[in-house]
Amino acid sequence: MSDTCYQCRKPTSTPVPIGIVAQDAGTGGTVHACRSCVSRHHIVPMADWKHPGDGRPQYYSRTVPERR
Repeated sequence: MSDTCYQCRKPTSTPVPIGIVAQDAGTGGTVHACRSCVSRHHIVPMADWKHPGDGRPQYYSRTVPERR
């Protein structure tokens, strides 16, 4: 599987789902990021979301220690 990273716009072979794109009359889709951008930008992977909200990417607070 290959996808384009939402943050750096480069192709990634290990995409991490980070958000949802809604389309009014059509099908939606999933927004992906590469693993390095998820870590660098403190993005919460969809698998760790507590609530879906409006589907936009969610970010960890910078005051919380980074997960390893």
